[in-house]
Amino acid sequence: MSKRVLGKKILGITFLAVASFFVSANLVACGEENEAVPEMQSQSQAPRSVPIVDVGVFNAPASSVITAEKAKLYAKASATLVELGFRWSERIDKAPNDEKVQILNAYNVARDQACARVGLNGIAEYNWITSVAIPDPKNKAVFESVGVKTAN
Repeated sequence: MSKRVLGKKILGITFLAVASFFVSANLVACGEENEAVPEMQSQSQAPRSVPIVDVGVFNAPASSVITAEKAKLYAKASATLVELGFRWSERIDKAPNDEKVQILNAYNVARDQACARVGLNGIAEYNWITSVAIPDPKNKAVFESVGVKTAN
């Protein structure tokens, strides 16, 4: 299995894990509302981890050559996305079919946030690096210097 395919599978699993977290938190909040708990109270009891990070629109650069700093951010984002995938995969597997789409949507948001938190411009930049910068032979030394193996 190629690293590109493996990376895409890892991203998929990561997306699923993040999405399930958001859906689970939403279901808990909905259950509290059904028990006649005021809305303000259920919102204050909802788990809060970190504030949402603004993710701008990613515009692919003219050149596919990447800096060592971007390669480091990519490696860090990869590790984060693997962890997200691990955490969300079980939730997605156990979810009823009618909830899986909601979970996947939330997981996509979480992947975008994870990439933004490490310094990339969301999952769009991560995907661009995966599909364009890593395959470019000019970037091989830069990626390998930060511990990312390339196929070229």
